[in-house]
Amino acid sequence: MDLPRDRPLEARIESEEVGEQNRRFGIRLNDGSRVEAVLYRGDTLCVSTQVGCAVGCPFCASGAKGLGRQLTLGEMTDTVRLVHARHPLQRLTLSGIGEPLHNHAVTTRFVEWACKQNLKASLTTSGGPLPRLRTWLETVPHNGITLSVHAGTEAVRKQLVPHGPALEPLFGLLESVLPTLTRKRRKKVALAYLMMQGVSAEDSELDAFAARAVPLGVAVHLFAYNPVRTSSQKPVSRARYEAAYERLRAQGLVVRMSSAARLEANGGCGTLVALSPPPRSAEQTS
Repeated sequence: MDLPRDRPLEARIESEEVGEQNRRFGIRLNDGSRVEAVLYRGDTLCVSTQVGCAVGCPFCASGAKGLGRQLTLGEMTDTVRLVHARHPLQRLTLSGIGEPLHNHAVTTRFVEWACKQNLKASLTTSGGPLPRLRTWLETVPHNGITLSVHAGTEAVRKQLVPHGPALEPLFGLLESVLPTLTRKRRKKVALAYLMMQGVSAEDSELDAFAARAVPLGVAVHLFAYNPVRTSSQKPVSRARYEAAYERLRAQGLVVRMSSAARLEANGGCGTLVALSPPPRSAEQTS
């Protein structure tokens, strides 16, 4: 994959942090903003779509300062090209900083670009706006959609995903659309549930989630929580995590545990950090 020669690069790699499972990249953009990307397993790059995020999840460092702006297509493709030059890639996932469906036009074009590069692209989303989710489910050439649900009741959903769609319309859309998809496309849809002390980890919440999820017939990613400095949310013990896994499985769900890469501190849900450019001084704006 060649770097573009007909325009200046819109992004550059500022740092590369090497962990046991992952490599975390600091990506500096031309306006001074900074986002992050994570290389999983040596061949899958997690790409950001926004500087910050407007969904407001209290457990997530990515949106702790709100939304700065959307990333451009050039910033996203340059990120991929630059990392690919160091570490050949096979897959991409729009699971970094930002809500991909809030940058819908760009992320759609990004997935189409990825297909032309023979790179399979998936995304993680809180689900809204719902008409955009329907478009992704039905027509965008993705390699997987993971819906960040994290709750079984509307009250906890509102607490954990304040500006995402409520559970009732979200699951209503899934119940309507999933039966119309091909078997192959339907198997690429999954739900994500993040285990946090005193909120999502309660048995009653798990049972309410299972009651909504079982009729859909899709897999569930049960994520362990990686704590971040911007949040007071806490992870559960390994014993509690495994008990929740067995509880969901007993109710008929196909459940997948966090991989070693997801358990690593620099690769877990909500650990990536975005920085907007510093404010311009009066001299700079005059």
